[in-house]
Amino acid sequence: MVVRMWPSAIGIVALLVFCETRAGAGGLSFSENGAAAAGKANAFVGEADDPSAIFYNPAGMTQLPGTQVMAGTALVHLSSTFRSSTTGESTQLQDQFPLVPHLYVTHRLKVLDERLSLGLGIYHPFGIVIDWPDTWQGRFDSTDARLRVTVFNPVVAFRATPKLSLAAGVRVADVAAEVEQKFNLGNGESKLRAYGLTAMPVGWNVGALYRVTESVSVGITFRSELQAKLRGQADVTGPAAAVFPSASLHSGLKLPPQLVAGISVKVTPRWTINADVEWEGYRTVGTIPKDFVGRTAGDLIGTRLWTNSYVYRLGTEFAATSRWAVRGGYFFDQSPIPDNTFEPAIPNANLHAVTAGLGYRWETLTLDVAYLFGFYEKRAINNSTLDSNNRAGPTTFGSYSTTAQVLTVSLTKRF
Repeated sequence: MVVRMWPSAIGIVALLVFCETRAGAGGLSFSENGAAAAGKANAFVGEADDPSAIFYNPAGMTQLPGTQVMAGTALVHLSSTFRSSTTGESTQLQDQFPLVPHLYVTHRLKVLDERLSLGLGIYHPFGIVIDWPDTWQGRFDSTDARLRVTVFNPVVAFRATPKLSLAAGVRVADVAAEVEQKFNLGNGESKLRAYGLTAMPVGWNVGALYRVTESVSVGITFRSELQAKLRGQADVTGPAAAVFPSASLHSGLKLPPQLVAGISVKVTPRWTINADVEWEGYRTVGTIPKDFVGRTAGDLIGTRLWTNSYVYRLGTEFAATSRWAVRGGYFFDQSPIPDNTFEPAIPNANLHAVTAGLGYRWETLTLDVAYLFGFYEKRAINNSTLDSNNRAGPTTFGSYSTTAQVLTVSLTKRF
């Protein structure tokens, strides 16, 4: 009985790395990896004319002369309120203000008529910071979830013709995760903590940029799936600690493939409009294996039944002067989680976001600032959705109301 109750109490651990903060794109992805792009709702694939092209569309590097360096960060704040339909109580997600930095270096080689460019990007395309109070109604599903994914992305771009540029790169990801939840075996509440979960998956990305006319360009980029084999530890504190010793934890985490296509139109010499459509392959999440080493009953499979999702973006920029640029945009981010597998650990919903930004250009420096405000459509758990079967604690029924704010700053130096 003891061996069977161990995985039933902590089988959700591997799933929790999929908890949602979605300040950026669909699912657990984050797209604010450059302030100029962020000011235009991240509609940048068809333009990609600064060093953040390494993330948005690496083929755009061929537009950048000499050597350029961009460094910056995003400050993220998520506000979420859970209102219980069984007790009427409300619970606030505890305040978190994570910093999400980015760094890019590009260099155009003088060989081959300066048609070849090299670049290196370090950015965070996925991440989670979730912190619920230890006493909230959903504590038996999740109290804390953290996921950090840092990608090191060397790329090469080539201007194949005067109109067409192509690019390819390797993505090496440093993945780290930590999760917590409560459970109760009848002798008082205990807490499970899984920590030290790390992996280094390798993927790739490609991009293309085509200048249709002097005022119209189109782009497309693809980022491959990152399949992380996480390894770490699981500990229990509280009354159950005497029964369950520490155990090694193995888990599989798939970060989805992403395909983005976009167009950039220069309506006038000073006014540009961009539009992007992004596809995210969350259907690849499929099943999540969990293996607690040393426990014969510890191999579990969690079925998520997530669907592929889309993000629709529209952004604009107006060059008010030769130095000042004003930006704005809107995007709609579709949730990949259907109603029948929506649950407290993953309070995800469709996201609507508006953005605004400013840019100022000196002789060799550019400073860009962007602000995003997003609100999630209200979403609820009821008897028709996935309940807390095989978990030690009451089912968490209620609704979630969530907003997100992101402030992004980037500084670019041209040599």
